[in-house]
Amino acid sequence: MIRKLDYALVGPGLCITATSYGLCRYAYGLFIPIFREEFNLSDEALAYIASISYASYFLVALLGIYISSKMDPRKSLLLGGVTAVVGMMLIATAFSPAMLVLGVALAGVTPGLAYTPISELVVTLVSPNRQRSVYAIINSGTSLGVLLSGPVAILFEGVWRWSWVGFSGFALLATLWCAWVIPKIPKDRKAQDNSSGSITIATFLHPERLRLLVIAFVIGIATSVYWTFSVDLISTSEGKSGEVFGTVFNSELVAQLFWIVVGIAGFGGMFAGYVVNRMGIVPAVALFQIGIAIATALLASTDHIAAIILSAVLFGAFFVFVAAALGMWSLSLFHDVPAVGFGFTFLILSAGQFIGPVLTANLVGSIGLQSVFFLSAVVAGSIVFLLPLKLQFYSRAKS
Repeated sequence: MIRKLDYALVGPGLCITATSYGLCRYAYGLFIPIFREEFNLSDEALAYIASISYASYFLVALLGIYISSKMDPRKSLLLGGVTAVVGMMLIATAFSPAMLVLGVALAGVTPGLAYTPISELVVTLVSPNRQRSVYAIINSGTSLGVLLSGPVAILFEGVWRWSWVGFSGFALLATLWCAWVIPKIPKDRKAQDNSSGSITIATFLHPERLRLLVIAFVIGIATSVYWTFSVDLISTSEGKSGEVFGTVFNSELVAQLFWIVVGIAGFGGMFAGYVVNRMGIVPAVALFQIGIAIATALLASTDHIAAIILSAVLFGAFFVFVAAALGMWSLSLFHDVPAVGFGFTFLILSAGQFIGPVLTANLVGSIGLQSVFFLSAVVAGSIVFLLPLKLQFYSRAKS
């Protein structure tokens, strides 16, 4: 019998999620102004490089769904940790755009290998009555990574490569912690997903499952613009500066502090399980997406530092909330194949996040980044119209 870890899984799970998303995935956006200057890259090139991170995750996660019944989730997670270490060290030592692309691509693989098995580990290693709260806390690890990357970027502003060395070191420690805490899971005890061999296209074509995947895809498109280009939008605008309590903040410092606030706000996602239980999954997703739409439009519509901070608070909190809600929704709808349904939902989310920077690369030259943000806000808000009309059907998500 496998010993239940319950909240002992939170620490290592939180840190590997921080590595997978907060550092490997989203920290790239924090350094776009530096990469532009260091490697003499255009806005279009920077957008395409961002899309490479999502594309590499998409391909690996797609493969991961196929091998989910073959590989111990612990091995997949640890392999993801290794790719994080190597990928971010490549970024730290990159002396050409090609090397930067390779590092971003390899780091982008990490979520597909390290985060996808999280649902299976939670279902297998956590008591049923604690699974939702444990998952919600682990999911907020994205915010931990974002929060860590901001102060590091400020501290090593003149020597940015050391920031990525530090990120790589954090990834190594997180991976070692996971290796120490998480036990091997026998093949015959893998998270209640023994029917994976019978998975077909029809598995995903049930109307409610298909709706969830479409919603995840659109959310991916809308949120990737914010994650990738928000810091650039702030730091390249001379108007986005100000004075607070006698201290003058230039646009670059405002952008870095903004990133830290996004990370802090995201810890509110730890209460996603409680909110979803109280409201129901679909009403909660509607609320979260309206908040994301407001945050995105607010960032593009004003230079006032208070509005920038408010945008950071709204987006940081609501993105982590909506990501957790998508995970819970997938576990409810794909109750017969939880690991596969969870993995495929975030695979489709990543597909949308791949499309977002590609669309930005094709639009930014003609309409400008600010207009791209307004379009992204419209897309984020439109998700409300894709939700089921009968909200009471999901009024209480299954544990």
